[in-house]
Amino acid sequence: MSTAKSSSTDLRSEFDRLDCDKDGFITIQEFRAYYAQKNTDQSTIEKAFAEIDADKDGLVTFEEFQRAYKQ
Repeated sequence: MSTAKSSSTDLRSEFDRLDCDKDGFITIQEFRAYYAQKNTDQSTIEKAFAEIDADKDGLVTFEEFQRAYKQ
């Protein structure tokens, strides 16, 4: 298995973990819930979500998520 394929699969798994309702998007509420469990402070969570949400529609698609983590 190639590294790119493995990396993409890992990103998909991470995305799916955050997408609690399995609608294909990560909302700020899902993002907060996930990272609050990891004791991440709210300002860091908000800033990270804003950076990942490239089109600023309040939803993170897998493509946005993937793009953010490949930078």
